[in-house]
Amino acid sequence: MLWFALHLNGLPLEAWLAAAPDGAGWPCCVAEAKCVVQADAPALALGVTPGMSVATASSLAAGLQVFVRDAAREAALVERLALSLARFTPSVVVQRDGVLLEVAASLRLFGGARALWRAVREAAAASGVRSLHMAAAPTAAAAAVLARVEPRSPALRRLPVPQRLDALPLAGALAAWGLDARLADLLHGIGCRTLGDVRMLPRTGAQRRGMGPLLEAIARARGEVPDPQTWLAPPRRFEMGLELLHRADDAAMLVFATQRLVQPLAGWLAQQWLAAAHLTLVLRHETSVRHALPDTELVLALGDPTRDAAQLLLLLRERLQRTALPAPVYALVLRLDQAVNHAGREAGLWREQGGAGHGEDTRALLDRLAARLGAERVLRPRLVADHRPEHAMKLEPAQEGGAPRRHAAAPAAPRPAWLLPEPTRLAEEPGSGRPLLQGAPLARLGRAERIEAGWFDGLPVSRDYHVAQAPDQRWLWVFRERRGEAVHWYLHGVFG
Repeated sequence: MLWFALHLNGLPLEAWLAAAPDGAGWPCCVAEAKCVVQADAPALALGVTPGMSVATASSLAAGLQVFVRDAAREAALVERLALSLARFTPSVVVQRDGVLLEVAASLRLFGGARALWRAVREAAAASGVRSLHMAAAPTAAAAAVLARVEPRSPALRRLPVPQRLDALPLAGALAAWGLDARLADLLHGIGCRTLGDVRMLPRTGAQRRGMGPLLEAIARARGEVPDPQTWLAPPRRFEMGLELLHRADDAAMLVFATQRLVQPLAGWLAQQWLAAAHLTLVLRHETSVRHALPDTELVLALGDPTRDAAQLLLLLRERLQRTALPAPVYALVLRLDQAVNHAGREAGLWREQGGAGHGEDTRALLDRLAARLGAERVLRPRLVADHRPEHAMKLEPAQEGGAPRRHAAAPAAPRPAWLLPEPTRLAEEPGSGRPLLQGAPLARLGRAERIEAGWFDGLPVSRDYHVAQAPDQRWLWVFRERRGEAVHWYLHGVFG
């Protein structure tokens, strides 16, 4: 087994700044019980340190913004990160301030441990996690404690995992495992400074002195006893919200926050083997008591269902950039309305130049055009079961959903790519009755194609179509009426 552990060492502050592209924009910190828990770089540069009272910190840093620590916001950020990383492995464990991934079965799919390591870090950054410590180990407990307790020197980080565990400082390991900190004072009194020192103690005597939980935690980290984990249980349906740090009055400012919701959606879809077909992005507006505005809903219908985060974000960005906001926005909600089975169709897996993925690229382009111009302005032709050429094709929205239609079979006789809006009457050569174009006779090629249809809707036609060659070697499509008082030749199409 191989475990990746991600420890969010900046969780209290990042839970507030997740939706802001450049942080708060001024010195800020997180406080709990009127004491500073965490501060950003500008605040640290002004002398604000963790453990300091809020009053002292405010006197040192002019304009310091103080956020109250919010456990619900922290849990929401960890949940978004866990769902984002579910695209790499279904074995995800959510912790209070981090995420564990069992990735042994995913190494071959993502190109090895190093490539997967980089992909996980990039996905975490896209989910709004800026401050992150990662570690890898054969057991979950070892990876978790190594991610939380940094070794004293870079040389120790290159040692095997059992030796790295033995070199961990005792106080840091106790804090990472949530054990009584007074054990550190007791063990320091007998000369124990690291976990390796504790392992050298007689086990029976150590347990009598209350060190049983510590010894058990060490055994779990070393893989000597079982360490069962509770896997992430994704929600049955995806609907996730995010409150903005600043009120946004420009739709372009919402793109960054939307990315924080698209990443967990992509992970949720990958874990469920689904692809998004219909999304709704809800913009909640800042309103007054007298003027309550309804939410703005941006509906995104995809012609080609996908679970690719980059493609989804691109389409939502196109919609946001052409949306006029009636009022500032204080929160976003991304809701998955419809998903389809997508097992075995990973985005980009078969895309090659001129290969089987060419159709997927075309559908992705149509989705982007519909998001930018509007679905009603992007049309595609569809064959209709009608023999009359002018009625054999109709235009429909390119993103129109539903099951694929059974298109009418293509005719056996050649048909031109370009039809004239209306058939153009041609002159006839006296005596022979051959059609003339600009005074020159047309040479008919092959046999005629007879079309008689339209009695069912009151627009009957009875024609004999011919492929004709003009003097300039162009191939034309002409027909002659078979019924009626005036029988004439007409030009109806041009071959490419």
